[in-house]
Amino acid sequence: MSTHYVLAAEHSHQQDTIVVTAARGEQSIWDSSVSVVAINSEEIRENNGDSIIETLRDVPGVEISDNALAGRKQIMIRGEAPSRVLILIDGQEVSYHRSGHGSSAGILIDMESVERVEVIKGPYSVLYGSQAIGGVVNFITRKGSNSNKPFNGHVKFIYDGATDGLTEMASVYGSIDHIFDYRISGTYSEQDERKTPEGRLDNTDFNNNTLSAWFGLNLDKHKISLSLDRYKLDTQTYASQDQLDGMDSFLVSLPKLQREKVGLFYDYKIDDNVIKNIHIDGYYQILKRTFVNDIHVPSPDMKTHTQTDDKQKTKGINFQVDLQPIERIKLILGAQYLQDTVTQISNKTLDMYMESETPLPMFNYSRYTNSNNSWKQNHFSLFAQNDWAITKRLNWNIGLRQYWVKSKLESGSKNETCSNRPAILSCKPSTQVDKSRSDSGETVVVSTGATYQTSDELILRASFGQGYVYPTLSHLYAITNAHLQETYGNPDLEAEKSNNYELGFRFNNNSWLIDTSIYYSIAKNYIDNIECAGSAICNGLSSSKDTFRAYYYNVNKAKTYGLEFEIEYLDWDVTPYFKGNVIRRQFETAKYKTFDSGNPLFSGSFGIKHTAYFNQVDLNSNLFMRVATDATKKSDSNTYHYAGWSTVNLSMVASFGDKRQYQIGLDLNNILNKKYTTAYESIPAAKFNAVIATSMSF
Repeated sequence: MSTHYVLAAEHSHQQDTIVVTAARGEQSIWDSSVSVVAINSEEIRENNGDSIIETLRDVPGVEISDNALAGRKQIMIRGEAPSRVLILIDGQEVSYHRSGHGSSAGILIDMESVERVEVIKGPYSVLYGSQAIGGVVNFITRKGSNSNKPFNGHVKFIYDGATDGLTEMASVYGSIDHIFDYRISGTYSEQDERKTPEGRLDNTDFNNNTLSAWFGLNLDKHKISLSLDRYKLDTQTYASQDQLDGMDSFLVSLPKLQREKVGLFYDYKIDDNVIKNIHIDGYYQILKRTFVNDIHVPSPDMKTHTQTDDKQKTKGINFQVDLQPIERIKLILGAQYLQDTVTQISNKTLDMYMESETPLPMFNYSRYTNSNNSWKQNHFSLFAQNDWAITKRLNWNIGLRQYWVKSKLESGSKNETCSNRPAILSCKPSTQVDKSRSDSGETVVVSTGATYQTSDELILRASFGQGYVYPTLSHLYAITNAHLQETYGNPDLEAEKSNNYELGFRFNNNSWLIDTSIYYSIAKNYIDNIECAGSAICNGLSSSKDTFRAYYYNVNKAKTYGLEFEIEYLDWDVTPYFKGNVIRRQFETAKYKTFDSGNPLFSGSFGIKHTAYFNQVDLNSNLFMRVATDATKKSDSNTYHYAGWSTVNLSMVASFGDKRQYQIGLDLNNILNKKYTTAYESIPAAKFNAVIATSMSF
């Protein structure tokens, strides 16, 4: 099952698949100057995974992980952390003011609502925002019925043998007289603990539920639409025995990670001699998160409990006008405004008990820490992109975005009290109030690309793009507590930036289908944390025996070299394919420079796929191997080694009925029952398991 090219009925060959994200307008993959991948509705329907993100697992250069939190799937692109990948839903940004420096909110979207997924690898789309270095992923939802039928539906049930989990999803959608479009959908998934060759893994169970809707009104040249979304995830962190060394218990859980959104869209298709279309959309989104951390250490007998409740409110407006001043030139002008407001309440309790030991007396005490914070960040940008058909074979585009950011610490306080603390470990009640402050920054980013079609079978492409990720509010202002570690925000942080270069070609002669690219990226000002040493950012404090203190700092750099490829041979009854990513990534910190960045030299998949057509049933089958070489990751204090791995897998989908409206799918994963953990994941992979899916369209 290909995840790159889709044979669309209205196009002459597979590479004509239409995408919109790279150019904010319709363009075929064949004509795009950047690496872009499109997953269409048929591939989504045939996917048997419990998340829409599973459709991207075999895309070269894209890595999927739970980041230790089962069910909160995250996307890495070309070795870049999830925090450096821009997530869009119908072109609207899902921002996340995380407390760490590598994670994202995860893919909080209703699987049943998605009609298409588009991935741009590299920060080449200044039209959708430059808050990305690794790339852009745009989830495009179903807007109605493609056949203009007033009532359609889809129901699907999935059993996952790896977790004994059940996923149920359903949707109804339609279009009435080309005037009114609608879609109402929902998904519920409940997964038990993961089965591995060594047994069940504690704290890997999760559940999520979603509801989503779209309503559209078409009035001549005007189109007005409303979207409604609600996603809720309940999960917790897996920890291995090595990580639990010296602890009686350890738990990090997210009993609530919830996204709620209302979006409005307006398009005016003028289509006169110069102005072709005007687009405006706005949205209001709320992200709610409850974070709980419980740790028990036996000697001394010490328990900590931390609960943080975050609420992030986002208001966004996008404006775009499509122009064609002359026949061969298309021009897009636009503006974007985004405001994030974060309120955070954190409570921490430390209970300690120590029996009588010389010279310390016996004691039993508790320390309570409470903090309340409110922060705000405003983004405003202007953008433009020009696409010029210089000749019939040569196209060139250039894009520009001017970006302004203003961040504000509106209020912040921290209170600490103790009870039963002995005199030798005195604790005085304290209150700390942060002064209100504002910080601002601005930058310009550009992207440019060109394609040259040498023949009907071959097109060459080249591109350059700049990436830009501004520090989150947590990076700037938060003081994060986890057990005995404190991490301080730094209001003097600069934006992470990168320059990215790419060369590639696409080839299709009806026997061979090839898409390949060579890429090179130079990034600087990566945000990491370094230990406090009396710094003013840490209020003059340093690490102590009781508490490790660190603060965020622009300290890391990275250089990335890579080769991505996807090859299919089409002349046989079965279609062999080979796709993968070769990557070398060098990190540079204040302490060391290393190629041990945790990235396998090669990762990819190869196999054979086949479609058989019978009178009553169509059968798609795909027998393939996923492989990755070993990897080594160096940190300030440790070096981690990850073994290479390979798995054998089989996926089959049978479609039957007069209109092939019924489907039964079977996935056999990790057939040889290999024991492995990927380099991007801390949760060991599942043992040999079967996934069974049944669905019906009407």
